Amino acid sequence: MDSLQEYHIGREAATKAVDAPDFDVDQGIASFDNDPPDTPFQRGYLRGLLKCGYATTTSKWDGILV
Repeated sequence: MDSLQEYHIGREAATKAVDAPDFDVDQGIASFDNDPPDTPFQRGYLRGLLKCGYATTTSKWDGILV
């Protein structure tokens, strides 16, 4: 599997995660501040969280990602 495909799978996973009633989008984003995304899946997942429309915070990694 190539990096771009893994990235898009990460974005899809984030889209599904944010629909869970007990998922805290802002906490999910903040979790990457101390543990940076280091795989294409994680970068896609973080990007998906940031762009889902529910986030009230941002990440220092936003804009640096693919």
